Amino acid sequence: MRCSSPRNNWRSIYNCNNIKLDYVACKSCNKVYTFKTNTGMATISKHKCPVPASEVAAAKVFFKKHIVTKQKKETMTTTTANYCATDMRPFESLSGLGLKAFIQTTLDIGSSSTGRDELIANSTTISRNIDSRVRNDYEKLTLVLKKHFDSGLNVACTLNLWMDAVKKNSYMSITIHYIDEMFNLYARTLHVKPVEEANHMAEMVLEEFSKRLAVFKVMANMYQQIIVVSDSGSNCCGTNGIPSAFYWLACLDHKLATMLTIVMNKTTKMENGIKSKPF
Repeated sequence: MRCSSPRNNWRSIYNCNNIKLDYVACKSCNKVYTFKTNTGMATISKHKCPVPASEVAAAKVFFKKHIVTKQKKETMTTTTANYCATDMRPFESLSGLGLKAFIQTTLDIGSSSTGRDELIANSTTISRNIDSRVRNDYEKLTLVLKKHFDSGLNVACTLNLWMDAVKKNSYMSITIHYIDEMFNLYARTLHVKPVEEANHMAEMVLEEFSKRLAVFKVMANMYQQIIVVSDSGSNCCGTNGIPSAFYWLACLDHKLATMLTIVMNKTTKMENGIKSKPF
């Protein structure tokens, strides 16, 4: 940055008696030079302000060409996998032009890059990343649960069954709840899986529930330490089902929701001595 005009880029210096001295200071960096009107601008015309360190750093970040290393790719793969899992988005959404345009705009604003296509993994890579991490997390949780059961402590499992409204596929979810030695409460979703068996009777639910606990090495000798909470449907609380192997509790929230949405919503009234249909 060159300061070429004393009128625009320099300020005069005065003493305590408000007498103008033969000095000027740069308005940008406060550098002081000797200056007399009759000697011209030969000295101060060569002055260059040093660029502030913050501006130098910003310039380096903005203009630096970032090479997408293997480590950066793996980090991006994990982040995009988390995006799919957390926001419940399909893997193929990563191939969308809108998402790529969004990321490119972010890169353009922040810094240059060798390109978004090298940064974002394809859907197959993302799927494999999630599968690998799920297997690792299964192993970690298996060890945690083994230690918990070995210590003689109990756990609670929330069991839920439902059918989607479009394809009529049935699903089962199992969430386990437990505390550690510091009384911190944990809730871990063990499974959210389709139920292929067409028969949804109590025996089938018990069999599917037991098989999915076995994935985490939770075997029959541990069942006395498990309390199962579910709705009061016959397939969950039938005599030959969950209560035959586990201590079972009816879900109070489900009972309240049933009362509010089904029972109390179906109101009748008397018209000419005849009870109307529920409305």
